[in-house]
Amino acid sequence: MMQHTPAPPRSQRGVALITALVIVSLASITAIAMTEKMQISTRRTANVLHADQRYFLTLGSEAWAKGQLIRDKEEDAKHDKYDGLDEDWAKELPATAIDVGQIEAKIIDLQARFNLNNLYLEAEANEDSKTEFARQLAYFKRLLQALGLEPGIAQAVADWIDADINPSFPDGAEDNEYLGREPPYRTPNSQMASVTELRLIAGVTPEIYDKLEPYVTTLPTASKLNVNTADPILLGALSDNLDESSSKSLSEGRKEDPFTTIKAFKDRLKSILGDNNNQLEEIASLVDVSSHYFLLKTTVSMDTSSQTLQTIFTRDDQGTRVLQRAIGLF
Repeated sequence: MMQHTPAPPRSQRGVALITALVIVSLASITAIAMTEKMQISTRRTANVLHADQRYFLTLGSEAWAKGQLIRDKEEDAKHDKYDGLDEDWAKELPATAIDVGQIEAKIIDLQARFNLNNLYLEAEANEDSKTEFARQLAYFKRLLQALGLEPGIAQAVADWIDADINPSFPDGAEDNEYLGREPPYRTPNSQMASVTELRLIAGVTPEIYDKLEPYVTTLPTASKLNVNTADPILLGALSDNLDESSSKSLSEGRKEDPFTTIKAFKDRLKSILGDNNNQLEEIASLVDVSSHYFLLKTTVSMDTSSQTLQTIFTRDDQGTRVLQRAIGLF
C-alpha cells in the first residue's frame, strides 16, 4: 500500500515562498550591483585611456609648434629678425579631424602681453634698475586705466613680488594685509609663477582678473612688448600721449607691413607724437620687434570630452625648448 506524505501546513508553504522571493531579490540586486560596477569600471578605464590619448596627441602638437618656431628662427637668420602676425607660426592650426576626434592648436606670442615680473625689483637694485622699474610701473598703471581698472592695483602687484615684507606704496599690501584673510597667506616676495596669482592680490576681484588676464603674462626674465603682435590697448598704454586713434594707427597694417626694426617703429611714432626725442626713447625702451617666449594652446576633443594643454616655449640662440606645460590654466 502506497504511503502519502502529508502536505506541509499552509504557513510553511508561505514561508518557503517568501524565502524563495528573498533569494531571487538578493540575487537580482547582486547582479544589478555587479553590472553597475562593471559599467563604472569600464567607463573609468575608457576615461583613463582617452585621457592618455588626449595627452599624447597634445604632446604631438608640441613637435609641430617647435618646428614652426625653429623654421622661423632660421628665416630670421636670412632676412629681417622680427616676429609678426604675417609669419607662419602665427597661423592657427584649424580643427583637424583625427581617428578618435579632433585637434586644434595655435601659437601665441607671450611678449604681446605685459610681463608682470617686469615689476620685480631686487633689494639692492641700482639706479638703472630703479629707473626701469619706474617706467614699467607707470606703463602698467596706464594699461589698467585703459581697461577701466583702478591703477592702484599696479602698486599692490609690485608689493606682492618685491623682495621685502614692508609696504612700499600707498596702495600696496604685504603680509600684514594677507595674514588677516581667511585663510591667511603670505606674499611670495619673488617673481610670479603664474598669472593666476593675481587672484590673491589685494584689490583684484574675479571680475577684474577676467578683464586683465588676456593682457598680462608672467615670464621668468624681464621682457619687452612686441609691437608687431601686441593688442592696440597695450600699444596705446605706452604713453599718456597715445590715444585710441593713435594706437589704432600703430596697429593697422602690421600684418602686411610689420615693424622690422625699432627705428621703423620710432619713425611711425614720430609721425604721431612729433619730434620729441626723450618721449620716443622712453617708449622705445619698453618695446621690441621680436620675441623669445611663446604659448602653445592645444585642444583635443574626443566623444563628449575635451582637454586643453598649454605649453610655454622659450627660444634663443641656444635653441627652442619647452619651459613649462600645464593642463588647463597656468
